[in-house]
Amino acid sequence: MNLAEVRDIWGRFSGRGTYPHQLAFLLLFPGRRMLLSPETLVRHLHLTPASRVLELGPGPGFFSVNVARSIPEGRLDLIDIQREMLQKAQRRLRRAGLHNVGYTQANADALPFQPGAFDVVFLVAVLGEVPDPKACLLSIAHALRPGGLLSITELAGDPDALGEGTLRNLIQDTSLEFVELARVPRGFIATFRRQQKHPSEKPAA
Repeated sequence: MNLAEVRDIWGRFSGRGTYPHQLAFLLLFPGRRMLLSPETLVRHLHLTPASRVLELGPGPGFFSVNVARSIPEGRLDLIDIQREMLQKAQRRLRRAGLHNVGYTQANADALPFQPGAFDVVFLVAVLGEVPDPKACLLSIAHALRPGGLLSITELAGDPDALGEGTLRNLIQDTSLEFVELARVPRGFIATFRRQQKHPSEKPAA
């Protein structure tokens, strides 16, 4: 690894941008549970045993294991722009004996899934890293079934963290509506629901 690569990794770790996969091990430190434990997140996702779930930006799978275990009859799909992150998450999930998981490398603002493919979509400290968060939300809404839930967690201290007001502004002119806000240490979990129709759609004559 040369000096330019080291500077790039450090810049993305300490500043804005995609979290570097080279430092993925830091995302698995037990102390991270003090900010948001996987068990706490799962409680706010309103899962059923057969839920179809999409996680954007899973990192090495800190939350993924608990989510996959909570949907034994369902499926968890992980999507990340970094192939290396998906590989790390896959190894962790397989060590946990979990096989109801799919892995897709793609951009978050152009999700390669059919309309209505998921019951729940969630992101933890990820949306601010996406170059076009509005496009990401529109793509998520497209992939959610009507009535499906989107969970967005933002944590203070993350250089890419988005505020509550920014989130509410971003969902305007989408088919997403605000449902609830839960406080967690140094952050929040915001939940949105995919409406039956986009607000701009006119009712049939």
